[in-house]
Amino acid sequence: MGTAYRTLVLKYDLLRLPPEVAGKVSALLKVQEEFRRWATEWAKSGGSLPPPEHNPLKYFANEFLYVDGMLYWLKSLKKNGIEVKKLRPPLIFDAYFRLKNERDMGGGIFVDLSKREVRIRRWSGQRGNIIALPLSESAVKWILERVQEGAKLVLAAVWIGRSGRNYAVKLYIALVFRRVVVPMRPKRLLVVDFNALHNGISWAVVEKEKIVTRGVLRPDVSKILHFQKVVSKLDSLCAEKDEVCNEAVATKSRVWRLLRSWEDEAAKKLVHLAIQYRAAVIVDVPEDSSIRALKESNYSPERKILLNFGRLSRRLKGLAEWYGIPYREERLYSTLCPRCGAKMKEVPNRRVKCACGFEAHRDEVPMFWVMKRYSQLTSFSNPPFSTTLASSVAPSLWQCAHDNWRIQLTRFGTFAKRETSRAGGGKNLRLCKKLVRVFFELSYVVRIDDVFALLQQLDPLEVLPRRRHQN
Repeated sequence: MGTAYRTLVLKYDLLRLPPEVAGKVSALLKVQEEFRRWATEWAKSGGSLPPPEHNPLKYFANEFLYVDGMLYWLKSLKKNGIEVKKLRPPLIFDAYFRLKNERDMGGGIFVDLSKREVRIRRWSGQRGNIIALPLSESAVKWILERVQEGAKLVLAAVWIGRSGRNYAVKLYIALVFRRVVVPMRPKRLLVVDFNALHNGISWAVVEKEKIVTRGVLRPDVSKILHFQKVVSKLDSLCAEKDEVCNEAVATKSRVWRLLRSWEDEAAKKLVHLAIQYRAAVIVDVPEDSSIRALKESNYSPERKILLNFGRLSRRLKGLAEWYGIPYREERLYSTLCPRCGAKMKEVPNRRVKCACGFEAHRDEVPMFWVMKRYSQLTSFSNPPFSTTLASSVAPSLWQCAHDNWRIQLTRFGTFAKRETSRAGGGKNLRLCKKLVRVFFELSYVVRIDDVFALLQQLDPLEVLPRRRHQN
C-alpha cells in the first residue's frame, strides 16, 4: 500500500469580500509578510535562527519547521553553493473538518460542511479572531467525494497573492487530503498519445496484440481559436484604451478556464477508462525540443496555446496515482515503422507510409509500438511504472530536494555546459542558475518536474509540503 495526496485550492477575490472580512485579510497579509521575512532570515542563518517567541509567528514557524527534512534541504543547498535570497512560503495550518455534528478539534483551519464555510483561526494570536468564508457547492461536492474515497484532511495553507491570469489580488486556501492507496494489478495497457490539442489526444486500450477500444479527446477548438483572435485584436488596441486592456485580460482568462475545464474532464475520463479496463497508463509525451521548435516556427500564434498540454499530463499522472493506477511515460515513435523500424514517409491526412508496406494514421502508430513491445512494457521492471509505492502524488518540497537535488544539479549543469559551449558565452549558464534560484524561492511548489511549466504559466499552488501525522 502507498499514500496519495490531492489538494483543493479555494480562491477568494478581495474586492468581493465583505468589508469586515476584507479588513481582517489586510491584517493577515501583514502577518504573512512578517513570517516570510523571518523565513528568509532563517534560511540565511543556515537554519540556526530560533522560532519567534510570540504568536502567531511562533505558531506558523513551528508548522513550517515541522515539514519533513526542512533543515536537511537547506544544508543541501548550502553544500551545493545555492544562496536562498528570499523565501515565499505560505502560512501552514493544522486542519480539521466537520461533516455533521463532529467535535470541533480547534485547528487553525476548520472546514464546516454543515454550515458550508471554512474558518481561518490562530492567524492573529488572539482568541476568537476568526475569518469565516463561504464554501461553494462545487467545493463541498469535491470534499465529500474525497471523504467517500477514504481521504482525510491533513494540512492546510493560506497565502495572499496576485492571480497569474488577471493579476487580481486573491486570498488562497489550499486543503490537502491524504488517503491510503492499494496499487492496481493491471491486465491491459491504456496508451495515451499527446499531440497538439487541435489534433486531439488519442488513446487506446491494448491487450497483447489487439486493440480493445480506442478514441480521441479534443477540446472545442473553434471556440478557443475564436477567443484567441479576439485577444489578438484587443491586444493591438490595448495601448489606446485601458478598458480594452481589461477586456483582453478577461478574454484570456476565459480561454484558460475553457482549457483547464477540458483538461480536468479529459484526465478524469482517461482514469475512468483505466479503472474500467484494469489498465496501466502508458503516456507518449512529445519531447520539449520538438514543441519548442514548433512554437518558435511560423506556427499560427492563435494555435500556439493548443501546444500547452503539460498541465493535462500532470493532471493525468496525479489522478492515476491517487487511484493506484500504474503510470509510465514512454517515448513511442509516430514516424518510425513499428514493423521494420525504418523512417516512414508522411502522406496526406496525417497518415504515414513505410516502404515495407505498413501504413496508418500517425496518431495510431504508437499503439502498434505498444502491441509490439507489450511484454516489455508490462514487465514492471526497467524502468518501473510510477505508483504510489514508488512516489507520492504530493511529496514535500524538502523530500524532493533530499532525493533529487543532486540529480537536478547534474541535469542543470550538463544543460548549462552544453548550451554555453554552443552559444560561446555565459548567458545560458546564468539563466540556469536563475531558474534554480527562482524554483527554490517559490518554496510552496513541490514538484521538480513542474518547474518550467510553473514558470511559464504561473499557475496557483496545486500541491503543498507534507507533514508527519500519526492518524
